[in-house]
Amino acid sequence: MWNRRRVRTCVWIYPAVSASSIVEAISTLDAAGVDEVWVSDEGVAREPFALLAAAAMVTRRITLGVGITSPLLRHPGVVAATAMTIDELSNGRMVLGWGVGGQESLGPFSLATDRPVAVVRDAIETAGAVFRGQTSSRYTPPDHAAPSRTIPQFVGARGPQLNRLASRMADGVFLSGFTTETAYEAIREARSVRPVHVTLCISARFGSVSDEKAIAGDPFHVGEQLRVALETHRPDCIGIALVDRDPLPLMIDRALAALATLGD
Repeated sequence: MWNRRRVRTCVWIYPAVSASSIVEAISTLDAAGVDEVWVSDEGVAREPFALLAAAAMVTRRITLGVGITSPLLRHPGVVAATAMTIDELSNGRMVLGWGVGGQESLGPFSLATDRPVAVVRDAIETAGAVFRGQTSSRYTPPDHAAPSRTIPQFVGARGPQLNRLASRMADGVFLSGFTTETAYEAIREARSVRPVHVTLCISARFGSVSDEKAIAGDPFHVGEQLRVALETHRPDCIGIALVDRDPLPLMIDRALAALATLGD
């Protein structure tokens, strides 16, 4: 699990720039030794599964995660088949992150639910049946189904019920949008039933704009704050959610500089 001598690192990318620049950024992270990259699903922004499929062909070791997609936007069975294809292209590096989704992804389609836990639970069950090639109450495997694959399913959430669901049913939790101080409850709930993998992406701003939901400062200062979060929460993977709107190559360079301080 957590190992001070080998800290797993990650970066979360918001797909608001060109597809080619995002794929290039993921390639840069892979070459630099970052362990996980997560691309968010914002509905009508750049399509995360297409981006990760392209990245699978130009990377060698980095874990490729969707963080997160919503079963309100996409049928879980089709999402599972897409994830299996990317997993095949990447030789087993795909991770599927589920969540309810936020206003940016659901709002344009006027989508909402009053059953967030049930929606995510059903998605995990359906995708799991597709991954295993097994019949379930929601899925009957056809003859043309792709061969079964083992793909970790994560839950990305901020509320206690979904994080407890992750601890019961999922392989891990993807926690973003937290600071060191606000992550306590989410991590406690995520570990309440069994010790699933915890990926903690702290929001970071490298410019002069401050944000109560993000750490801010130069890469060294951000790195020091990441070290505090690492020592405090002992996640399996620690990293940065890029929430600035600076050019992506610049943000990647700053993120790598901040993450490099964890190895000092």
